[in-house]
Amino acid sequence: MVSLDNFEALFLNEINKNKASHYFLAVSGGCDSMVLLHLFIKHKLPCSVLHVNYNLRGIESTQDCETVRELCEKQSIAFHMHSCDLETSLNNGGNLQNKAREIRYAFFKTKLKTIPLSAICLAHQNNDQEENFWLTMTRGGGIRAMSGMQSYTKPYLRPLLMFSKETLYKYAKSENITWREDSSNRSNKYSRNIWRNVLLPYMKMNTIGLANATKLLQTVFRRLSSEDRDVVLRLLPEKRAEFNLTFKKISTLNSTQWIELLDLLYIPKSLALAILNLHSGPNGKRINFTSEKSHYSVVWKEKNHLVFGGKLQTLKPIPKFKKYAIDLLPETFSKSVLFLDETKIKGQLKIRNTAQGDRLQPIGIKGSKLVSQILKDAKVPLVKRKDICVLVDDEKIISVVNYAIDKRALASSTPCICIEILM
Repeated sequence: MVSLDNFEALFLNEINKNKASHYFLAVSGGCDSMVLLHLFIKHKLPCSVLHVNYNLRGIESTQDCETVRELCEKQSIAFHMHSCDLETSLNNGGNLQNKAREIRYAFFKTKLKTIPLSAICLAHQNNDQEENFWLTMTRGGGIRAMSGMQSYTKPYLRPLLMFSKETLYKYAKSENITWREDSSNRSNKYSRNIWRNVLLPYMKMNTIGLANATKLLQTVFRRLSSEDRDVVLRLLPEKRAEFNLTFKKISTLNSTQWIELLDLLYIPKSLALAILNLHSGPNGKRINFTSEKSHYSVVWKEKNHLVFGGKLQTLKPIPKFKKYAIDLLPETFSKSVLFLDETKIKGQLKIRNTAQGDRLQPIGIKGSKLVSQILKDAKVPLVKRKDICVLVDDEKIISVVNYAIDKRALASSTPCICIEILM
């Protein structure tokens, strides 16, 4: 346990390691956050206070808010309060604690934008770290989730993370700090409180060194998680643009590294197995997903790799063409330059994207063939086919640009017209 003799020195060391232009303190009114506020006041650190009133406990919630507000007014510290009706917001379902977290962090982010280079200061302490470990493990969390909170993860600073709850209580009493006890902490309605009030006390009573073993595991998991992240970061592009990842490279990743990759890309981890299973699917098979934070919205298979496609998957511009008369046919031909008999063209020429059911009579085969089949034979991935264009007149398809030419309008002699596709 940390001695009170060096308590403030250790706190100031954490602040000095992670300096910010301004600190927004998340203060609920409980012991931990009121100790945090007291330390900032005592050492004259630049700060203001953020308080969220969820209105869950009636008069108690109001009194929590007023306790914090009065201290801020007395010390001339800016006080910012966000009030919401949390129970009403859950009328359509949802987890109360998760929703509360979403609300307060959204509030925090709005304040961060008001002062450049500022930080959010949270009053998490070592007992919270321990509870998180067991909660995460029982919920099936990965190594990184069980490695615990960091003292600083930009823009969030936790300068009390090294201290136990007992140390904070002792410090609060020695400094005559006033705080409010949240009566809901005594209720075992929530999973965290069951661990806090029942399971962990029982486990510690019957398992010597449990707390130290937990810290050791978190240290090991933190190191492994850092190593996994380093491996994954080497696979990702510097800019969040469309990129490929070969199945050979994917096969070198272990399960935690694969999850780490999806996490860095903000791709839902529930899709981890489905994305891997694209390996056994046909070329062009895709998985679409929605993720507000991700730069990506689709993953598809293409030959021997996966393509991670960006959200802005727009159609390429329709290419233009130029038309002119010629008197001599070349010795060699390409699929981007066409030589047509103008008398066989009906109406106006134009270029458009392919459409379902498009069909032409390609050079070299009897009868007609679907454009989709031509592109499939050319091994054009499904997700790329939307960008393929056709040159048409009012009656028929003249060409699948760069892939096939219809024989019905071809010139057999000169003079004729030349159509050059400008890509």
